[in-house]
Amino acid sequence: MKIENQMDRRRFLGGVIAAAVAPQFIPSRVLGGETAPSRKIQLGHIGTGGQGCGLLRNFLSVEDAVSVAVADPYQQHRERAGGMIKGAQKHEPKLYNDFRELLADKTIDAVVIATPDHWHVPIGLAAVKAGKDVYIEKPLGHTLNQNRAMLAACQKHKRIFQYGTQQRSQELLKRGIELVLNGYIGDLQRIDVWAPAGIGGGSLDEIPVPAGIDYDLYIGPAPMKPCSKDRITSPGSWYCSDYALGFIAGWGAHPLDIAIWGLDYDQKGPAKFRGKGDFPTPNALFNTCATWDVEIEFAGGLPMHFMSDNHAQPIVTKYRKNFEGDGTTFFGSKGWVSLSRGGCDASNPDWLKLRECEGTKRVLYHNRYYKSFVDSVRDRSPSIAPIEDAVRSDALSHLSLLAIKSGGEVVWDPQAYRIVSPEPLNAQMTCEVRGAWEQS
Repeated sequence: MKIENQMDRRRFLGGVIAAAVAPQFIPSRVLGGETAPSRKIQLGHIGTGGQGCGLLRNFLSVEDAVSVAVADPYQQHRERAGGMIKGAQKHEPKLYNDFRELLADKTIDAVVIATPDHWHVPIGLAAVKAGKDVYIEKPLGHTLNQNRAMLAACQKHKRIFQYGTQQRSQELLKRGIELVLNGYIGDLQRIDVWAPAGIGGGSLDEIPVPAGIDYDLYIGPAPMKPCSKDRITSPGSWYCSDYALGFIAGWGAHPLDIAIWGLDYDQKGPAKFRGKGDFPTPNALFNTCATWDVEIEFAGGLPMHFMSDNHAQPIVTKYRKNFEGDGTTFFGSKGWVSLSRGGCDASNPDWLKLRECEGTKRVLYHNRYYKSFVDSVRDRSPSIAPIEDAVRSDALSHLSLLAIKSGGEVVWDPQAYRIVSPEPLNAQMTCEVRGAWEQS
């Protein structure tokens, strides 16, 4: 199987998805205004819990940007973020309970969205419709239809999108992908992908809503449930199916993104998914799939093995000396390259010592992930983690979970963006929405 140049792989979903990403990136003067090179990009931050504050800290170090506003239904979170901005940039940012007030500010160029997972796309849709570029934390949508809606909105409104897959700015991972693209491992034969497992547990015992939390806004489009001590924590937003798919998507997004970085086998034609998984506490708050073992077959017969780390460890340690909790291994006719956030390995370790491999195929790369987003917003230049790739990698998580839940084989047509069989599963590409929150 031959590996094609990344720049030739922008074929995507039929109907709403264009064949190229170029229309997303056009000079600001064409949109009716000029962005002076000296002007700092005005950023708003939506969701400033643990991950949101981490992102804020990183964006505060970008010299071409200024953080001017924060929105979070947790008073404590938004005030903490406001203090960080004041300390770093010496000005008072605007603080909002409701993200819609932030989006109404026409001086804000782009927003950084780091909310619980179920809010990623509804807020992202509102942001691009308000004329904002978006940085959205992974995973992307709570449903497959959300993902399609987010892509269509970015293309329609010509907005820059960057996904929260920061590993694309790890230089060694970039070099590893280019080794694969330029044939060092030979013809691609199979791929292993793994990520940390989730957990069970989580209390459902009702407590009074703590002071300073707009609980109705926190729940948003999800079903209204009584407040519990675990529901309003980060684990609650990661492992409860009201808000997330679990770590099959929440962590799986990173190694799956590396798997498709530069490759397009997931788009060549129908793909098959079959797997098993464990839901250790279906009657507790943390009721998502905690461990998984999924076999994926892309068109042409290319297999991918997608696993939680407990399933992966005995397999990966047979060929890789240092096991990491997440990773992506490309196997070819001439050898293998294994890429992880914590380190990389290869059948020929000398490959990883090359600063530049032979061959002409290169991926779009920037060694400062957060600055790259600001640069794209200012210059209307391609994002290094575009919406097209976010939709592709996120779909693999959704389809893996559907295969686990169905207990049989799921066949997916990426061009039609539809489940070929079992056809009734297409009804699960969307979900019920509380209130008027738009999700598709």
